[in-house]
Amino acid sequence: MMRGFAVLAGISIPVGVAAFVALGIPAQEASAVSDPRLEPPIVNLARVARVSGSERGFTGTIGARVESNLGFRVAGKIVERLVNVGEQVKAGQPLMRIDETDLRLALTAKRNAVAAARATVVQADADERRYANLVNDGWTPKQRYEQAKAASDTANAQLAAAEAEAKVAENQAAYSVLVADADGTVVQTLGEPGQVVSAGQTVVRLAQAGAREAVVALPETIRPAIGSVAEASLYGSDGERYAAHLRQLSDSADAQTRTYEARYVLDGEAATAPLGATVTIRLTSEETQPEVEVPLGAVLDDGRKTGVWVFDSGISTVHFQPIKLVRVTSESAVISGLSSGASVVSLGAHLLQDGTRVRTASESRGN
Repeated sequence: MMRGFAVLAGISIPVGVAAFVALGIPAQEASAVSDPRLEPPIVNLARVARVSGSERGFTGTIGARVESNLGFRVAGKIVERLVNVGEQVKAGQPLMRIDETDLRLALTAKRNAVAAARATVVQADADERRYANLVNDGWTPKQRYEQAKAASDTANAQLAAAEAEAKVAENQAAYSVLVADADGTVVQTLGEPGQVVSAGQTVVRLAQAGAREAVVALPETIRPAIGSVAEASLYGSDGERYAAHLRQLSDSADAQTRTYEARYVLDGEAATAPLGATVTIRLTSEETQPEVEVPLGAVLDDGRKTGVWVFDSGISTVHFQPIKLVRVTSESAVISGLSSGASVVSLGAHLLQDGTRVRTASESRGN
């Protein structure tokens, strides 16, 4: 039985080879073509589509152009807070007070030092005049007069120093009352009675009166030109829009959100909107970079760069195209840096290399 099987096996191999020879295909090439591991990988392609809509909106808040962080110029314990958040104040109006007991004692000590220095000056000046007369009459050597003159000069210098120190102590006593540096609105209080604060520590934030601005955060893909015009709408204004002009765009990103603060000067009724009100800034397509939408599986991020594989139909290869992510949904990603209409690999992007020859799913079905 085994002998018969060996004979049949020996006959079947030449017959198979003969079949390939009859078709004009070498046996080695036929084996290579039939191995799927050596064939170009099959990929799914997706057509890049332009994101619908000609404008984008960014929500922010109404803020003052100038905000002052106010603090005491001397250290002390807060004993009274004279204003509340949201209260409008005038320039020079008291906002807070700290305990001035120690400051008053220091002022008294400096004033007494001035009195002592003044008495020393009176004595030294009198000695100088007396020794000057004695020198003129020949009753004392000139050296003794010079000593009296030096003592008088020293006493006068010490008096001037004591008066300056007394003036500093007087100013510090006046610093026990924190006053508003301009007309405006109190937007935040950071100190309460009983709290001990250091010199310069912010205890009140004051939004100065004047033009209002819209403060919004823009992504790094959007960098409008300074002075460019956008449209602003206030929450609850029934969709009414106002002109807004870009005054300032930060050059450094926020450490947490990685966005850039933009400040727009508002026109019309929006210029008098209350502080903290919700505002939406709408930018037209001219101010934003073109954005396209791709399947989420097409985006590849290896930790160093983010991009997609773009398919070249002419030579059936792919190349890596860096892009910037704008936003991500559950199924797709909105990106910039890629032209609309391009074909990208939507599945298996992590398995490809630059210049890889691929087959599309439609080509595979056709074969």
